[in-house]
Amino acid sequence: MKLKARPEDFKVEERLRLRPGRRGRYAVYRLEKQLWNTLDVIRELERRHRFRHIGRAGLKDRYSRSVQYLSTITAGPPAIREKNWRLEFVGRSDEPVSRDVLLGNRFTVTLRALQPEETEAVLEAWPVVCRSGFPNYYDEQRLGSARHGQGFIARRLIAGHYNGALKLWLATPSANDDADARRRKRTILEHWGDWRACLSHVPPEARAAIGWLIAEPGDFEGAVRRIDRPLLELFLNAWQSWVWNETLTLVLERSGLDLRRLEYNLGTFAFYRRVDAGQFRYLSRLVIPAPGPRARFTSDRVEQAMTEVLARERLTLDAAKLPFRLRGLFFRTWDRPAVVVPKNPVLSRPGPDDLYPGRQRLTAGFFLPAGSYATVLVKALLPG
Repeated sequence: MKLKARPEDFKVEERLRLRPGRRGRYAVYRLEKQLWNTLDVIRELERRHRFRHIGRAGLKDRYSRSVQYLSTITAGPPAIREKNWRLEFVGRSDEPVSRDVLLGNRFTVTLRALQPEETEAVLEAWPVVCRSGFPNYYDEQRLGSARHGQGFIARRLIAGHYNGALKLWLATPSANDDADARRRKRTILEHWGDWRACLSHVPPEARAAIGWLIAEPGDFEGAVRRIDRPLLELFLNAWQSWVWNETLTLVLERSGLDLRRLEYNLGTFAFYRRVDAGQFRYLSRLVIPAPGPRARFTSDRVEQAMTEVLARERLTLDAAKLPFRLRGLFFRTWDRPAVVVPKNPVLSRPGPDDLYPGRQRLTAGFFLPAGSYATVLVKALLPG
């Protein structure tokens, strides 16, 4: 099976509760893009077009054709068109674009290069997923800061190992990196400690941190403090999301369900093949908090499972915090449903694949609430 063979094979569009009009403090823009991630577009808007205080509801994968919304207090041009992305002003609002106004995303996903047995498995699993949902895991793109398999940046920060955290971020190649990125990271690693030599190879978002080390050699904590706040938050959230995933897997493994396990770079997903009414009632009400000192549990099973996951990390919930203070930066907790059911699902008939002769393709459309992953739904459809 092939997913995202082309950007148009994975379409996603945000649905907001905002209704931009003629008046309001914030200018709201519609961003359509492919082959760019959201943060890179935002940096371009800040650097080249002098946008300030940009609000966003979420992050969209570079390997998709996506539509999302941004807001800003500053007035910008009515439209900007660049290669592989365009921005258009759609109105004003009294509220900024943020996670608080995101209802969810509508997906249209094409599965390609399907073997007959894969097509059969998708057609068999589709009614189960539509009726009983699927485990609401964070997918690997959320855990991107650890794709190199050397651990999480946030875990190094918790331990106060700032040099190690910076090295994981800037100088540790990943299998997901392209050839240029791997070459750049190897060069940085070779020159690690010679900060002037590193400066020309690090990405723009790391230059303030490396510049600090040029001025204050050895002050790695000071360098970490100069990483953009949104990026630091992503590092923290990646580790929290992994702990959340491991907790859900442990809960499902102890539930007595018929499970299919799928290994990935950082752990194991567990998907149920079928659930009865009582099991679905329990799962549909189950909520798991993100790990942090302020986490609150409504299920003893969940609390015990998360405690065990953190014990493997030699941590407790109270110890999941940073050893330095940076205003507004800490391990925030949030509640996330253990299971999600897609809304308005549609599935095409199988047809010949125009890109992969001799194989089949299917196209699925569905709506997921904010924070849920279409790629996890696809994993739930595939054979074990």
